[in-house]
Amino acid sequence: MADGFQERTEQATPRRRQKAREQGQIARSRELTSMAVTGGIIAIFYFGGGYFFKSLTSLTGSILGLQFGRDPIEVTRIAIIGGAKVLLPFLLTSVALAVATSAMQGGVVIRPLTFEIEKMNPLAGLKKLFSMHGIAELLKSILKFAVGAWIVYYVIRKDLKVLPTLSAMEMGEMLRVSGKMIMSAMVIAFSYYMVIALISYGVERWQNERSLRMTKEEVKSELKDSEGDPKIKGRIRSIQRDIARKRMMQEVPNATVVITNPTHLAVALKYEDKKMAAPKITAKGAGVVAAKIKEIAAEHGVPIVEDKPLARTLYKLDVDTFIPEELYVAVAKLLAYIYKLKGKI
Repeated sequence: MADGFQERTEQATPRRRQKAREQGQIARSRELTSMAVTGGIIAIFYFGGGYFFKSLTSLTGSILGLQFGRDPIEVTRIAIIGGAKVLLPFLLTSVALAVATSAMQGGVVIRPLTFEIEKMNPLAGLKKLFSMHGIAELLKSILKFAVGAWIVYYVIRKDLKVLPTLSAMEMGEMLRVSGKMIMSAMVIAFSYYMVIALISYGVERWQNERSLRMTKEEVKSELKDSEGDPKIKGRIRSIQRDIARKRMMQEVPNATVVITNPTHLAVALKYEDKKMAAPKITAKGAGVVAAKIKEIAAEHGVPIVEDKPLARTLYKLDVDTFIPEELYVAVAKLLAYIYKLKGKI
């Protein structure tokens, strides 16, 4: 069966996920970002409402109190500084929450700038905008906004009766009443966006997982390529060495004797009479590993004997191998010494 007609039944491999991430293919929900920003603005209103209304009242009073014919530059300066004091907390909070929400959904992906002539073509952009997917997304956005606006209106419709009377109120009272209405509307909007965001993010993740699925042939091909990668090979060898070293250390307590250099090398031998044809090397190491072997041997009462020539010779042999015949005599003398100490002979 051709690869193009195979069903994508396999979960995405880590390599496939990494490539997708580098290309910006990550499950993201714009509604989740909107929810976070709305929640942040509500928090500012709730905890810093006094500062906000005080700054807004001061700004409005300053502008209205300016004499007619005042220098336009001075008026502009006052408006900009006052406006910044009012709006800056909202802008900074919105940006910070948007970035944080994006990072939580999959991190911030930074791709190197590349010149793609297709993106310079306005017809391609229009084609994308008016594609079925683009139209569907536009209609969904309009529908979500319309439903949200209707919910907000339905809940605060009684408060809207106060709007005609705002012009007759003092500035402070007008800002307090309008602020209360805005707060109510934003809490409702936040609740609505929270529901939409959770549903949207769940759908986005599901769709992203489906798009990352692979065929069996793709998995096999990627595995074959990965095995040829020097970095991955090195990583595999490192893991294998760690496993072998851990297993080797577990054999040290069962050793008959540990032969040392005395400081640089350590080789553990095991011999069971009538069960083994010859002594076997169960562990060996140099430097830090040698020190660890001696430490474990001492903890479990395994004899440690210094024999530089024998230790160097045995260290050249592989773990889990029996010693060669030419070493029988030297090892036999050493074992006889150990058995004599233990009172076995």
